[in-house]
Amino acid sequence: MKILIVDDSKPIFMMVSQMLKELGHDPIWAEEGQKAIQVLSEHPDVSLILLDWNMPVMNGLEFLQLNKEDKFFDHPIVMMTTENSPEKIQAALECGAADYIMKPFTSDILQSKIEMVIDMM
Repeated sequence: MKILIVDDSKPIFMMVSQMLKELGHDPIWAEEGQKAIQVLSEHPDVSLILLDWNMPVMNGLEFLQLNKEDKFFDHPIVMMTTENSPEKIQAALECGAADYIMKPFTSDILQSKIEMVIDMM
């Protein structure tokens, strides 16, 4: 499955990308929300987005809000962040995030989140 990682940290992308490859997935990268929209137009076969919260240009919540309005992506989006306040988690879920994964995480946690949100489809 092709999975878009939206995160402004290249080391995070490299780490998550390696986990996804080991799990048999095809990761691609966008550094922030605006770039993610462009990448999605170039890769219509993306099945899942792992979305960071804190990024320049367009952050994760702004991306979710725009997607909620424009529906340019209709597959699961999982927030992948250090933000852990109940209010922020609730805001992300209300804007369309399928689930939330806290950094740092293991490959096993990532795999279980992917399986869970794919089963929800």
